[in-house]
Amino acid sequence: MIAFEEALKIILENTKTLGLEKVFLNQALGMVLAEDIYADRDNPPADNSGMDGFAVRYEDIKGATEENPAVLEIIAESRAGGELVQVKPGTAAYIYTGGLIPEGADTVVQKELTKVEDNRVFIFQELPEGSNIRPQGGDYRKGDLLIKAGKKLRPAEIGILSSVNKPTVYVYQRPRVGILTTGDEILDVGEPVEKLSQIRTSNTYSLYSQVLEAGGEPVILGFSKDNPEDTEKKLSYARSCDILLTTGGVSVGEYDLVKDFVVKVLGVDILFWKVKQKPGKPVAFGVWGQDREKLFFGIPGNPVAAMVVFENMVKPAIRKMSGEEKVLNPVISAKLKGGYRRKKGERLEFIRVALELTDDGFVATPFGKQGSNILTGMVFAHGFGMVEVGVTEIKEGEKIKVVVFDKSFMDGTFDG
Repeated sequence: MIAFEEALKIILENTKTLGLEKVFLNQALGMVLAEDIYADRDNPPADNSGMDGFAVRYEDIKGATEENPAVLEIIAESRAGGELVQVKPGTAAYIYTGGLIPEGADTVVQKELTKVEDNRVFIFQELPEGSNIRPQGGDYRKGDLLIKAGKKLRPAEIGILSSVNKPTVYVYQRPRVGILTTGDEILDVGEPVEKLSQIRTSNTYSLYSQVLEAGGEPVILGFSKDNPEDTEKKLSYARSCDILLTTGGVSVGEYDLVKDFVVKVLGVDILFWKVKQKPGKPVAFGVWGQDREKLFFGIPGNPVAAMVVFENMVKPAIRKMSGEEKVLNPVISAKLKGGYRRKKGERLEFIRVALELTDDGFVATPFGKQGSNILTGMVFAHGFGMVEVGVTEIKEGEKIKVVVFDKSFMDGTFDG
């Protein structure tokens, strides 16, 4: 049995970033950019107006007041997408937001400071020269590096890519993550319950969602019964995947077949089995494939243990495969509300906590029931409080490290 930190190190050292693919912008959200992006032109490409109003010469409005307005003849109009026009001394042009600044003009007076009568505009206030003009290249200049390779693409980056005329872009591939659920007692959603011992799967779909959230492409390989023939058959479906994720079947029971059969069927080289953590001790990890480029995670069947192991061990691997540089969930320091006790301190324990941001910093409140089968605790939780090896009690108000997997508490959603 190895320490959690050692297990994570082994996982990341054996995780290889996938290759590149070219995708359309509408497919790129959430993927990691694999090329530097440079500006193909100035933005804005020319001086334009930031207001609806009138383009004028500063000299013509100098000293204008409500009592003594500047009066100019309106001779042109500049609309967004329109042609370049010109103003001369004593004249003005109607201008709309985004319209090109006319030749000869150097200031834009917003509509609210004017009045129009008989094709003349009365300007009631002097503005500084250059007011309300968005200068050419004010956002970026041709040749500027706008987005570096390695950036995860968000809506803002997609907007930049569109503005520099990149309909397609090179990104790192998303890993295909095969999910195999094992156990005679497991039923899929929609199947009738015929025995008291049968339970409906939660792991299949919670893990599916976690894979999506982490940036992978989940593939449900099905449900394997506790017999060698069915286990071999279902494991063979994983050959097209980059990561095989099995839930259940890696403990020490007579019917825990997965760990041995992934070696037999897929040629997995098991690098460790059992981690000094709670929940999630019976974790198996290995590599397989022609160049040992594929990963295998055999994680516990208890639903909380499965989710904890995914967040702390599987998600970083998916992120690294996807080309991300920061692969771990953030860790914060929080005051523990109510305290926490346990009988033994032999393993690093991850307790489910709700987080709240107060004037005094972060506060972490443990969920009352910490059993690895109590899935309702995950609904309550925003993170995992880390109870270190050797620690059996954390008192009220003491600091605890928290692995944050849900930032919704920052939106004021904590309801105690």
